[in-house]
Formats: sequence, C-alpha cells, structure tokens
Amino acid sequence: MAIPSECKMPDLSGLDSPLMSRLIIQLLLGEPGLSPKSRLYRRHFVRLLDKALREYHKAREAILAGIAEANRSAEEMVKDGRRIYVIAFTDHIETCINAVSRLFKLLERIKSEKESPAFPRELRRLVETKSESVANVRNVVEHIDKLIQNDELAPGRPIMLAVSKDDDGVMVSNHEIKFEELAMVLEKMHEIALYILTVKKMKTE
Repeated sequence: MAIPSECKMPDLSGLDSPLMSRLIIQLLLGEPGLSPKSRLYRRHFVRLLDKALREYHKAREAILAGIAEANRSAEEMVKDGRRIYVIAFTDHIETCINAVSRLFKLLERIKSEKESPAFPRELRRLVETKSESVANVRNVVEHIDKLIQNDELAPGRPIMLAVSKDDDGVMVSNHEIKFEELAMVLEKMHEIALYILTVKKMKTE
C-alpha cells in the first residue's frame, strides 16, 4: 500500500461547506412546516454531509502531502524525519465512506417522511446509482474481522482501504469505488442538503 504519484481525487473545495451555519439559522427561525421527525432527520443529514466532506478533503490532502513527501531528497528526510501519510489517508477515507453510507440510509428515512423538505426525485435516483458500491466497500471495512476468520478475503488484495492500482479509486479486498464516483455522490448529497434547507413542506416530486 503506497501513496500514488498523482492525485486523482477531484477537488471539492468549491462546495459550500460546512452547511451547519445555514442550518443554525433555520433552527433560529423555528423550522416551520416540518414535522418533529423531519427536523431531526434534516439536522442529522446536514451534520453527516459536513463530516463526509471534511474527511474527503483530509484524505485528499494526505495524498497530496504523500506525493510532496516522495519528492523530498534523502537528505531532507534524514534531517526532518520521514512523514507517513498512507495511514492518514486510510483513516480519513474510511470515515468519509462510513458517513456517506449513513447518508444513504438517512435519505431513505427522509423520503418516507410525509412532511419532509422537498428535493427532486431524479436527483435522489442519480445519487442512489452509487449506493451499492459505497455499501460494498463499507461492509467489507466494518466486517473485516469476520471475513478474515472465514477466509473470505480476496487473495493479494488490501485488507484496509487503499488507493487502487490505477490511482483513481479506493479499494479493499475485491471491492472498489472510483474517486470520481465518490465525488459525484458527495456533490449530489450536497445538492440535496441545499434543497432540504429550503424548509418547504412537501413530498419529493
């Protein structure tokens, strides 16, 4: 497991984040038109999205830092010490994927609540096309001990989240999600969050 020579994680720094500041304003207004359950779902969704984006940024920063480290001279490394960024990437991307998996489940709760804020159905369908890939990666990470015990891990594949062979995704055992796919999910989840922050009472169209 090594840091790639090129960072292929899309830069999502242009997204308006964190969104909790917007939510706090809504809380001060009393969240009119929403059921008590919808209010709680919405708060949880925004918090998890901010967390997922924050961890995505940190994972990307770890890759960039690792690339910079690889370009340091041997003399610099001896003088300042060698910094290891592989584990930092793994930790941050694992937390990101876990948060995204929880966002998918929360999305199901929101759309089933009658008095939830509106967001376009086609937007939900688009983001859900990647739910299986996220769930597969997350499940391997969460149940890695059982997979080891039952000899169910793919031989020669990483047992912790690592950058894929082509440097364009993250993988564990025989499951992988491309960085472009993960970035798209986060972008669309962010768009959904902006919709549900409009505080309009209606079902998804």
